[in-house]
Amino acid sequence: MTESSQPRVAIIGAGLAGLTCATALRGFADVQLFEKSVFVGGRISRYQFGEYRFNHGEQYLTVSNPLFLNLVKAWLDSGIVRPWEGWIVELDHGKVVTLDDKSTQRYTGYPHMQAISDQMAHHCKVRLSTQIAEVEPQASGGWRLFDDRGAYQGHFDLVVLATAAHQIGGFSGVPAVIADAAARIDMTLCWSALFSFEQPLKLPFDSAFVLNSPLSWISRFQGVEGTHRDDECWVMHASPEWSMQYAASFRGRIMHALLDAFFEACDIDAQKPLTSSVHCWKHALPINTLGQDCLFDDQTAIGACGDWCTAPRIEGAVLSGFSMADRIMKAIR
Repeated sequence: MTESSQPRVAIIGAGLAGLTCATALRGFADVQLFEKSVFVGGRISRYQFGEYRFNHGEQYLTVSNPLFLNLVKAWLDSGIVRPWEGWIVELDHGKVVTLDDKSTQRYTGYPHMQAISDQMAHHCKVRLSTQIAEVEPQASGGWRLFDDRGAYQGHFDLVVLATAAHQIGGFSGVPAVIADAAARIDMTLCWSALFSFEQPLKLPFDSAFVLNSPLSWISRFQGVEGTHRDDECWVMHASPEWSMQYAASFRGRIMHALLDAFFEACDIDAQKPLTSSVHCWKHALPINTLGQDCLFDDQTAIGACGDWCTAPRIEGAVLSGFSMADRIMKAIR
């Protein structure tokens, strides 16, 4: 790196933490994002089956931090976020136990949650379908990156690991101060089921926290304004305990079990879905967090960020990404 050139930064993982970090570093560094999936966004990525769309991870976001509030206002102004007015209840075998008091303002991406990450990625250099398997420290400084096929992906002055906590220990060369801290984080596993139905189910709520069921959360995807479809799309998340118990089960068995659990929880007649799919979130949410915004080792110029550092929600991932960018800018200076 010459004195006049910008330092090269590699960010592994194009979820919200990685995208936030990359966006904040614009003008300060030459940033390259690597994402193993075919989409950016991580847990806010969408799933599309023909004409049916689902937010199959996070359904909405909430705000408590002033910095994040300013960002959400910018998203609102650009039209990629709108207030989410869904009616949330607690549900126990057809009985509505507790109604949502609507005291918390919620927002959702428009026309889907992935619109947020898509806009952020539009201003970044992102290499999709590229799984980085090795980060190799160099004696002269910096890091060399190789993907899971052994292909060389470049030399970088600084590296950010914006991945699930327990994946960090799998990268050789990561200093113990970061690897050991990440290894202390426990993550839940979650089976997610996606169903569309031809006829309205006539349920009097939009989303529900489900009690005494294999399911923990169900939510109707409200779709895009201007469309008038009679069919419904529902996202269902199994509880962490149930998901772990059936972690190795066949996908078909999971699909039927969660569909049956849905009808039982809602206490309605079964209906054959038009489309159906299941997805296993192997690193769904952190059970515990570090209690600090991010990790960074100045000596080796490598760091890690994610919601597992701060709080298990969208806001936590974004704030961790901002903090990581701040640490890198200090290191650059």
